[in-house]
Amino acid sequence: MRKLLFAAFCFFSGELAFAQLAGLAGKAKVDAFLKEMAKAQAAVRTLAAEFRQTKVSRLLQQPSVATGTFYFAAPDQVRWDYKEPRPMVVLMTSKAMVTYKPAERQAERVELGRNQRKVFSFLSATEPLAGLSRHFSFALRDAGEGNNYVLVLTPVTHAIKKRLRSVELAVDRKTFLPVKVTYTEADGDVTSYEFSHIVINGSLPEGIFALELPPGVKLTELKLRGSE
Repeated sequence: MRKLLFAAFCFFSGELAFAQLAGLAGKAKVDAFLKEMAKAQAAVRTLAAEFRQTKVSRLLQQPSVATGTFYFAAPDQVRWDYKEPRPMVVLMTSKAMVTYKPAERQAERVELGRNQRKVFSFLSATEPLAGLSRHFSFALRDAGEGNNYVLVLTPVTHAIKKRLRSVELAVDRKTFLPVKVTYTEADGDVTSYEFSHIVINGSLPEGIFALELPPGVKLTELKLRGSE
């Protein structure tokens, strides 16, 4: 029943927001869109989805594709379960990020400071837009009913410009949540994450944000410069 009510809320609020945005243009439309998206993000307590990661690089003869399952629990717990072509787990909490590669029997734990947490949250598409306004400018593309909105983020700070050229978020027209995130790096490499079978505010598997490494796995501990 709770899922049904939430779905109805998303539908009617999305229809209302669409009607309001339809009469706006320029900065006024961008500002109104950002408010609706922030409202949608704030309502998400949990999220699970299948993902498809595609990386295009001048160093690769053909695009690299990986698939798996993404889990999120507010405010800052994230897990990427890569299934194909090679199993891998990337788990992020408020204090650290752990990457576990079962086939290599290796894991890496990186302690994160406040700034690093923001960066990794952003790369996981879970950082609230309000926290990004100091680092990016926003532009909105709207191809009309039946198409996703596309929010384009362009870095304005030198530190981010050194790493990213742009970020594009394809945002569902009714839920105002991202369904695809595309990063273009400074060197021209492009990585995209496309989400499907999205479940919002549903139950997540018990213990999904706990990662117990099997015996014999080599764990490397790292601390990024500037970690707190």
